Amino acid sequence: MKAGEEMVQIGEILKSARLSKGYTLDDLQQMTKIQKRYLIAIEEGDYEIMPGNFYVRAFIKQYADTVGLDGDRLLGDHAGVIPEIHGGVQVEDSGSFSPTRSETKRASKKTNFNYGGSVQSQLPTLLLAVAVIAIVLVIWKATLSDDGEQIQTEVASNISQTTLASQETVSSNTEQTDSAVVAEQTAQVTLVSSADGYAEYDITSLSLPSELKISAVAGGSSWISVSVNGIVQEPSGIVDSENPLTVALPLNTSEIEVVVGVMPATIIELDGAVVAMPADYQEIQTQTLSFTVKSVE
Repeated sequence: MKAGEEMVQIGEILKSARLSKGYTLDDLQQMTKIQKRYLIAIEEGDYEIMPGNFYVRAFIKQYADTVGLDGDRLLGDHAGVIPEIHGGVQVEDSGSFSPTRSETKRASKKTNFNYGGSVQSQLPTLLLAVAVIAIVLVIWKATLSDDGEQIQTEVASNISQTTLASQETVSSNTEQTDSAVVAEQTAQVTLVSSADGYAEYDITSLSLPSELKISAVAGGSSWISVSVNGIVQEPSGIVDSENPLTVALPLNTSEIEVVVGVMPATIIELDGAVVAMPADYQEIQTQTLSFTVKSVE
């Protein structure tokens, strides 16, 4: 049997099972969240309009499981004609899916000088200088006074109070610095650009190794594939609120790519923080999110 005929045979098997369940294509679209045009393509053996090889397999399995067939067995029985995934998710041009990555690098961001922090760091030195001047004046006064003992007591008191104030200021500045360091160690995920189903993010202050967790809203599901430094991670496939996908991010992580099949239903968490969705996540279901790790701490 030729490959084209076998692909049609897969579609006929699925269509027959659907009809035996009494489901229309609209019913199946609602149940699987797969667009109707893709369901029709599967039944007709037309895989060319699919967004990529990953989705051919994912959609066939989801279709089969929904109409009461064994999706894994169906894929295995017809493995010779169903596209395989080799080295990455192969994505074809579907008008709004995964445009070419920008070839130019964004300009480096300018660093703003913190004048408030500079003044605070110099404050203990200023206080000590004032204290020294005050001590000199008091000692000079003591040489002109008959009550030298009382003046010596005042000098000791002034030195003690000035030293205590300086220590408290240094302690306060140290606590503020420690708080700033803790804040900087929290991963920050910034949406840089988003258009036509493709979004780019910058990640700063990410503490590696870490975890990327992907799940779905209650009652929803999505198809997910994750690549780290260009290598597809396993497992990949369908996630929901009860069965999330967790991907370990190694120490050398620099690039992360997440291919999402049902964007409105998907929840992505990086290092425990929920990632903000692109502006068009409700309009374009199939999207690719690219994350660039800018700094590692």
